[in-house]
Amino acid sequence: MGLRRRTLGSRLLTGLALVSMSICLVLLHQLSSPTTQEAKGGGERSNEAAIERRERHSHRYLLMAGNSGRSGGSIPGTAAIESKSHMTANANRTGENNNNNNNQSQQMAILDRRLPRLLIIGVRKGGTRALLEMLNLHPNIAMVPVEVHFFDKFDNYQKGLDWYRSQMPLSTDGQLTVEKSPSYYVTPEVPERVYAMNPHVQLVLIVRDPVTRLLSDFAQIEASRAAQNLPNRRFQDVALLPNGEVNTQNRALHVSLYAKFLSRWLHVFPRRQLHFVDGDRLIHDPYPELQKVEHFLGLDHLIRRDQFYFNATKGFYCLTGTATPMDQLLLSNESSALNDDHVNYSHHHHHKCLAGSKGRRHPQVPDEVISVLRQFFAPHNRKFFAMVGQDFHWPEQ
Repeated sequence: MGLRRRTLGSRLLTGLALVSMSICLVLLHQLSSPTTQEAKGGGERSNEAAIERRERHSHRYLLMAGNSGRSGGSIPGTAAIESKSHMTANANRTGENNNNNNNQSQQMAILDRRLPRLLIIGVRKGGTRALLEMLNLHPNIAMVPVEVHFFDKFDNYQKGLDWYRSQMPLSTDGQLTVEKSPSYYVTPEVPERVYAMNPHVQLVLIVRDPVTRLLSDFAQIEASRAAQNLPNRRFQDVALLPNGEVNTQNRALHVSLYAKFLSRWLHVFPRRQLHFVDGDRLIHDPYPELQKVEHFLGLDHLIRRDQFYFNATKGFYCLTGTATPMDQLLLSNESSALNDDHVNYSHHHHHKCLAGSKGRRHPQVPDEVISVLRQFFAPHNRKFFAMVGQDFHWPEQ
């Protein structure tokens, strides 16, 4: 009986001890842990603080990364940004270098040979040489000093455009290269050949009173015959038949039939690409005619009236001029092209007159011969005026 009581008491004490320990553990847990809301708020604040710290450290880290990048360090994540920045800077420097190189190349290659954008196509003895020399006073004109005869002579034409370009003067990109060959106007194949080179080329035709032009042509032909020791001829014996009618078989006479040849050109080129210069007015007062050509070409009016003076001995205007900025540029580059036959030296004018072969004295011709020729040309002239939309007021009697 006594033993049973002692065993029961021991078990009771053990249970009480366990309960007490459980209660203590619960109390201790409650005392050491915040409420759920407080834990949640504390967690958010803790997270926010952690994010803020990371941002501060990240910002500081990026600053350090920039410094370490300059010192050779490598930072993951920022290396790509830094690399892109370096690539952009390098690209900018490369672009600047390329621009500098391009500018240097442009300066070094400023002179080149360019195909003509303007052709003086005729007419023979109409004043083509005088017109070319006068236009060459303009700093944006680069003239071909000789007649190339590329489009009208088959042997030259078959050499190709590269050969033709090689005959051009050195010029800048801002200059118009001008070539003149009067026989272009009367040669049937030329309009199509010119169009094949450049359908937008500008064309200038200078014409004179057809009778006056015929007289000038005759004077040149007779000078050539005299050089060959051939007998002299009278103008009327060549221009008229024995019965007094016009000799239509005379080749020189056909050149004065301007409308006959103009139709070929207008079949290929629009009228707006052709400009017609009054050769008679160019002789008596060149300045207004040259202003019209400048306007046609879209050039500034830089040719001045004081660049001409009338030579009473020769009977026509001669040129005088001072060096332009373009002249100075060409002169500065001449040292590299001293052996070049096509350098455009011709801008360096000092009281320059046309050669002695220009302005020959015309033969003395009876008035009745002149009247017959004027009456013959009158209907052809009127047709020409209608085609160009311009009246040149050539006499018909």
